[in-house]
Amino acid sequence: MYEELKGILVDDLQVRAEDIAPTAGREQVGLDSLAAVELATLLSDRYGVEIHDYELLEADTVADIAGLVAERRAVAPGAAAPAPGVS
Repeated sequence: MYEELKGILVDDLQVRAEDIAPTAGREQVGLDSLAAVELATLLSDRYGVEIHDYELLEADTVADIAGLVAERRAVAPGAAAPAPGVS
């Protein structure tokens, strides 16, 4: 899920790829309140999961956000399984 999240951050939110690492804090990747709302909407649209912007803002690292998304995808009704080799 981390690589998928990284792709969203780079492609949709225009975060520089070199700024993104699993241990990077949300401030380091520019995830302010407005970006958190946009990211929550993107995640809902793409994965059918409900994640609130405040939950994204409470996450300490990019890896924490990826874990939250993966957790929600695992329990989402009708959630598609990730492709083989994708985490």
